[in-house]
Amino acid sequence: MNRKTFIIAMLIPMIAILAFIGYNYYTYSTGEEILLKTVPVDPWDLFRGDYVNLRYEISTINLSRTPHEGDFTANREIYTVLSEGEKFWSVTSVGKNKPLLQKNEVCMKGRVISSYDNMLRVEYGIESYFVPEGKGRDIEMNIRDASVKVSVDSNCRPIIKELYIKDEPVKFGN
Repeated sequence: MNRKTFIIAMLIPMIAILAFIGYNYYTYSTGEEILLKTVPVDPWDLFRGDYVNLRYEISTINLSRTPHEGDFTANREIYTVLSEGEKFWSVTSVGKNKPLLQKNEVCMKGRVISSYDNMLRVEYGIESYFVPEGKGRDIEMNIRDASVKVSVDSNCRPIIKELYIKDEPVKFGN
């Protein structure tokens, strides 16, 4: 292998990694920040270490109370439109295509996990939040009072920015 081929072979993976990091950073820094209410889930796993497994109120959608287009089956990609409430953002409609948004709305792309009796269970890719070792149990004790600040970009892609317990940001320093 000559030197030029070797350099090209080394640059391609580095460019791919940098592109992935840049894409996530773009959402993190330029996306619209929204606050989501969580519901309790056990946050510790013997094999994966300390993390908080998050579930959101917006993850369970009652289609009989929510405007929607068409039927939804498991493993189907969907777009959830959220609007700001007094404190938290909540679902206002659900569709199979990226929606046109009104002022004070965002959309989040998710995947239907299950669909039964007009109820959808949806995951958005923000269901795990890794924490320093030894901190998972502390968070578990207060998970009922947890919320999450999420940044959502124009492609409806969410990224977790910050975890809150009792309206205070969780700090992991000394």
